[in-house]
Amino acid sequence: MGCSVLENELSKFFSGGQPPDATAKWLRRTYFAELLDIFNTSESRRRLGIYGGEKIPENERNLTDVRNRVSLIIEYETARLSNDILETFNGSSFFWSYVVANRFPDLEVRKADGTRSLRVEIKCLQSIAEEKSANFDTLIKDLNPNTDFVVVFLWEWEYPLGRTEIWDRAPKILRHYVFNAYSLASLRDCYWLNKPHSNLGDGFQGFDLRYAVNSNNGLYSQEEGNYGKLTRIWSEDFPHRPATTPAVTDTESEYLKFKREVIEIGFWSLCNQLLPIISGDKQTSPLEADGVKVGEKASRYAFFLKSLIDVDEANQICIESGCDFMVIMTDKYLSTGYEVRSDGATRTFHQLKPKAISSNLFDLS
Repeated sequence: MGCSVLENELSKFFSGGQPPDATAKWLRRTYFAELLDIFNTSESRRRLGIYGGEKIPENERNLTDVRNRVSLIIEYETARLSNDILETFNGSSFFWSYVVANRFPDLEVRKADGTRSLRVEIKCLQSIAEEKSANFDTLIKDLNPNTDFVVVFLWEWEYPLGRTEIWDRAPKILRHYVFNAYSLASLRDCYWLNKPHSNLGDGFQGFDLRYAVNSNNGLYSQEEGNYGKLTRIWSEDFPHRPATTPAVTDTESEYLKFKREVIEIGFWSLCNQLLPIISGDKQTSPLEADGVKVGEKASRYAFFLKSLIDVDEANQICIESGCDFMVIMTDKYLSTGYEVRSDGATRTFHQLKPKAISSNLFDLS
């Protein structure tokens, strides 16, 4: 894209005056695609790398702290790189600013005189995280339907091949998703209000002026359970729907794509990380059913995602591919191991976390 065209589009969409679905599509297809091309270069990623064999804590609590830290740095880099892009255009009339208050949004696009145009909330998810639990719980009354957006970055540690980089590993953004915040909140609230839990008693599920409110046998409290969890906001073919608008239609389509891809991409990341360790073979290859990739193999071992294939089909693919052992993972990556057999797969371990998997767990007798 030519610089003059991009400059014209920046002015057009950063002004905040375009239809929200058009702005969401432009941010998704053009602006953040351009920004992430820059983010994923060596020049940018060296600022986020791990050097000299430094270790990251592996216990759950500290691992969460590391993920939160990476997420915060990605948020800061988004603003910094965005301002670099704007500075390439002489006389640019916009800049990105941080929001100091700990509330929606994280970043704002402002005109040169300080007038706010767009508001952007950044959410970051590590692809292999078992519970992708980032929340979007801002009440719909606090959202502008035309200018507010939620951007989700799916990232993973990437280890350089052939030692071409100076770091041991550094985050790489694998996918990005852009939602109109008001439409996403409409889907969220419609889904949540029409799926109350079973212990309401004689109370109600709803909202006060500050946050979502739940009832536990008639006793009211702030809802702190599943409300706003990004992967539980909406479900395809849910019978109750908010009013259909172009922005809601675009948001629903992007959300269903997001919900499917974050699980599958995380699974492929785990395949790339774990299969070489378990098998002792650095070379992995895809496994397909009816021309669709459903798993990955290395040497005698295969990994499959349960939502893509059942155990019997996976067992048959392994027989045809020369694999002796397989792992089937749930959408939360809980893993069950099997010995491949002509008369049906035999389970060797059940519902383990990926980090607990080793070749020793398979029954070799």
